[in-house]
Amino acid sequence: MKVLRENIKGAKSEVKTSVSYQKLGNALFYKIKAYGSSLNSFSDKDNNALYRGDAVEVFLDLGDIDFYYEFEVAPNGAVFVAKKFSDHLEFIDKSFFRAESKIDGNDYEVNMEIDLSDFAPYKTIRHNVYRIETKGIKSDYILAALEPTLCNSFHVRSKFIKFVDC
Repeated sequence: MKVLRENIKGAKSEVKTSVSYQKLGNALFYKIKAYGSSLNSFSDKDNNALYRGDAVEVFLDLGDIDFYYEFEVAPNGAVFVAKKFSDHLEFIDKSFFRAESKIDGNDYEVNMEIDLSDFAPYKTIRHNVYRIETKGIKSDYILAALEPTLCNSFHVRSKFIKFVDC
């Protein structure tokens, strides 16, 4: 299990978030636990702007130079599944992605499964894991990352790390 750090400075985050992940066959599994959340889900509709509320995110790079994948899950279980190009997002069929969110008090746990069977052969697997926490105030975000980007954005592909089972 790993703990996310504050995204801009890389220090210990104000909000605790743990993550474990592994690859079994052609599937990636993530278990992300967000502690002390305001549980502010922006929307209950999939592929809405979930990043405007509390959410956990996985960005996944399979070696295509034009795009990477972005997966988001809100505390209420709404999901966001897209390809991120340099100048736009493209929402895609999410049949290869499964997610479940469970709330326990002010914590929530998200389990994700990403089936890569239709993507093989892929050259590499690089990723990063993030959390957005609003603490109930939509204009004041706390950003946390497995590998901090050291700026106010998660979209820094050079900060993605090689996927290694833990």
